[in-house]
Amino acid sequence: MPPDPPPEQAMAARRGGAVAVRPGTALSRAARLAHALAAEIMDGRHQIGSELPAVAEIAAAQRCGIAAVRAALRKLVDLGLITCSRGGHARVIASDIRASYTISAHIDGSAGVYLLPTRLVIERQRQVKGDSDLAMLPGAVEGAAWLRVSGLRMAADAALGPLSWFDLWLATRAATLAPPGEITPATLEALLGVSIVEVEEEVSAGVLSPAQARHLGARGGAACLILRRRFLRRGGSAVAVLRDIHPADRAGVMMRLRRG
Repeated sequence: MPPDPPPEQAMAARRGGAVAVRPGTALSRAARLAHALAAEIMDGRHQIGSELPAVAEIAAAQRCGIAAVRAALRKLVDLGLITCSRGGHARVIASDIRASYTISAHIDGSAGVYLLPTRLVIERQRQVKGDSDLAMLPGAVEGAAWLRVSGLRMAADAALGPLSWFDLWLATRAATLAPPGEITPATLEALLGVSIVEVEEEVSAGVLSPAQARHLGARGGAACLILRRRFLRRGGSAVAVLRDIHPADRAGVMMRLRRG
C-alpha cells in the first residue's frame, strides 16, 4: 500500500480536491504519526481545548520512539492544530487547517505597516522576463521587463535578527535601482514615476525552503507566513509585486476595519 499523505494533502482531499502522492514516496514515522493525529483532531476525536495523551502514552500506543512523537507534535504545532506547553502537554486549539485568505482593498493611507521599525538589506538585483514566480502572480503583464530585487527585511534592533525574506518585482527596464527604505504606494510612485490606485494583498501559509531557512536562520520545512502585495495602476495592471516570507514564529497579521 502507498504511504498515507501528510496532513496538508489529507486536508486538501477532504475539501474535494483529490491529491495524488507519488508512488514510492517514503514518509518518516513522525510524518505518518502527524497525519494520524491530525486526522483524529479533524474528525472530532480530540475536541478543541482538550489535551492529547502524554508523549510516552502516544509512543506506547503507536509503538514508536519518543523522538518520533515529539517531531509529529511539532508538525501539528506548525499546522496550527495544537499548542505545546513547557511540560510537554499538547492542547488542541483548532479542528481544521486554515491555509489562506485573501484581501482586496482600495488604498487608505499606507498598504500595511510593521509595528516595529525595519530596514531592507538588498542581496541581489536582476532583470527577469518570464520569471516563473512572477508568472504565478495575477496582475503581472506577460512578456514585460521586470527588475527583481531580493533580500532580507531586518528589524531595526539588530538583536532581533532577520524578520523575512522579500522579493520585489518592479515593472522597469532599469538594470538596478536604489529601493526605498520601506515599500509603500507612495515610495513606489516616486521610484517608478507612476500613479498607484489600488493594492491587492494576499496572506497565505507555506513552508520555508532550505535556501530561505538558511538566509533567515530558521529550520527548513518550518511553517511560514507569506504576504503578497500587488500594486496596481489605473486599468488594473501591476507595476510592482512584493512577496514577504516570514517564519511563522516571527510574524502575524493585524487588520483594522473602519466603516465608511
